Amino acid sequence: MKLGDRIVGPGLILLGAGVILAAMRIPDVPGVRFGADLMPVICGGGLVLFGAALTRSGLREGGPWASLDEWRVSPRNLASALWVLGGLCAGLFLFEPLGFPLFGIIFMSGLMLLMGARPVTVALVAPLFVLTLYLTFTRVMFVDLPAGVLEGAL
Repeated sequence: MKLGDRIVGPGLILLGAGVILAAMRIPDVPGVRFGADLMPVICGGGLVLFGAALTRSGLREGGPWASLDEWRVSPRNLASALWVLGGLCAGLFLFEPLGFPLFGIIFMSGLMLLMGARPVTVALVAPLFVLTLYLTFTRVMFVDLPAGVLEGAL
């Protein structure tokens, strides 16, 4: 079933409001300039804004609230959804031992290939993006992410 923007938009607004409310309960960290709630509040605000924009466009365009006719599941889309769900489940057990860089590269590479990216693009983008993300979080923002099997190399 394909849901119209008039349904998805308010759902995003409610989700964003929930994120903001939950973030307000995060306690402040002593000695930190910005509170731990800053990033969740920004993300929640973004969800509220995007939900409002989506709702507005859905109301302007009209059309059905939901439609079964436009809903088709291609094998590629199904495989991508299963890869994401399987990756999240596998991440519960493999994130610590493999580490963020290796797990992230494997997860992102598989998803990019399933979405139709060329292997050369995947081989260049996935490691570069994940390693940049890892180094930014660990060296700039001092977030402790596991290095896993690459502990000595990074």
